[in-house]
Amino acid sequence: MMGKTHATSGSLLWSATVSLAPLAGVHPHWPAVIAGSVATAGSALLPDADHPEATIAFSLGPITKALTLFVHKVSGGHRHATHSLLFAVEATLATWLPLLLAGQWFAVPALFVLTVFALRAWHVKPSLTPVAAVLYTGVFWLLLHGDYGWLPVAVGVGVVAHLAGDCLTKEGCPLMWPHRRHYMLPLIQRTGNKIETMLFAPMFGIGTVALLVFAR
Repeated sequence: MMGKTHATSGSLLWSATVSLAPLAGVHPHWPAVIAGSVATAGSALLPDADHPEATIAFSLGPITKALTLFVHKVSGGHRHATHSLLFAVEATLATWLPLLLAGQWFAVPALFVLTVFALRAWHVKPSLTPVAAVLYTGVFWLLLHGDYGWLPVAVGVGVVAHLAGDCLTKEGCPLMWPHRRHYMLPLIQRTGNKIETMLFAPMFGIGTVALLVFAR
């Protein structure tokens, strides 16, 4: 899938999660719901850190380019280790532990980075992306009042959304990595085809808005 579709699917799965949260006695407030929607969109690009030509590689210039080259090498290439359920667990824990230890000192920069990823996926101009991300992060720093407990959930949900999306392609994902079997339901035969751009992407966007309205 394209970065834009991945990001939108992340927001969709997040909105579904917060819609169901009250059934478990959890009632996230609006700033967390909105901030989480964008953070999850950005997190939905994380598995493609193994691809030096993916959207995430161009999000923060040489920094993310070097990161994707490194991850590509150590993970075994594209759609290997980072496209597994194990990676979803690791990404969640890698967010939860620093958040536990450092609180806002970790959460605010993390929200900024994830916002940059999301904005780039949604084709915001590269020259505007850093400014928009700073303003967005600053506004939610004021609105959230230190409440970032939702952030590890957003990261985990975003990664799972990416895996689900890639399983809809003919390449599939090695969900049980290090076992190499790829799981797939190949509804999308070619990335960026009409099924993805004219059906899935708009459907994900409409579904996100509808679920967020339902959630409140």
